[in-house]
Order: sequence, then C-alpha cells, then structure tokens
Amino acid sequence: MSRITDYSLLFQMMFGTKSSVGMVNSIKVSSLSSASVKAQLNAAGINTNSKQYKAAIRQMTQDPRSSAMFTNVQAIKNLMRSYDSNGDWIDPSTGLTGLLVNEYKGDWHKIISIPESSRQIDEKGSC
Repeated sequence: MSRITDYSLLFQMMFGTKSSVGMVNSIKVSSLSSASVKAQLNAAGINTNSKQYKAAIRQMTQDPRSSAMFTNVQAIKNLMRSYDSNGDWIDPSTGLTGLLVNEYKGDWHKIISIPESSRQIDEKGSC
C-alpha cells in the first residue's frame, strides 16, 4: 500500500513563501463576491443566488476580522447545511427552523396583554 504525504506546507515554510495555511483550494473570504470565485463555487455545485448560501456567507462575514480569513468550498458547504432553503437556521438538536433568537435577552420576559377576543376557551370555560 502506498502512502501519500503532502510536504507542500513544509517546503513553503522552508523557502519563506506565504500560503493560505495549507488549505486545499483556499478562497479569501473578502473575495467571495468576485465573479471568478462565484464561478468556482457554481462549478462545485453551490448555488450562489440561494438564500441558504447567502445566510451562510452572512454568518461567515459577521466578524470584522473575516476579510483576512480563508475558507474553502467544503467549509462553505458544511456551513450551508446549518440553514434550510429559506435561509433559516436549523437547530441541530431539534431539527426545527426559524427558532434562532438574536434579540436582547431582556425582551424575552415582557408581559404582554392578550385581549379576551383572542383567547381560546376550552369546554370547561377556562382559558
């Protein structure tokens, strides 16, 4: 059985050439909107016009330091699995979508009034 070892990172470090940390097919996050990168992603089977892709890229670029980061096609595909076709986040524990709450936590505990006309009354006459 042959063993294939990639020494490219070692050679790059020895000769002082910079690379994107040895990632295969690396893409700079700041260049995700360029036409050539979009063509590469489309060739890899990623629909760059889908809401799922746009939600994944929005999450990837939230960090202000992300413009200097690198990614690859497989990382984008893995992140896209966290969103459904509508761009809603999928909860990994329940599999339900649309339950991501980004609001201020103090807003969760507000008491709101529900009008009598909107309340459902059961057979016993209680709410």
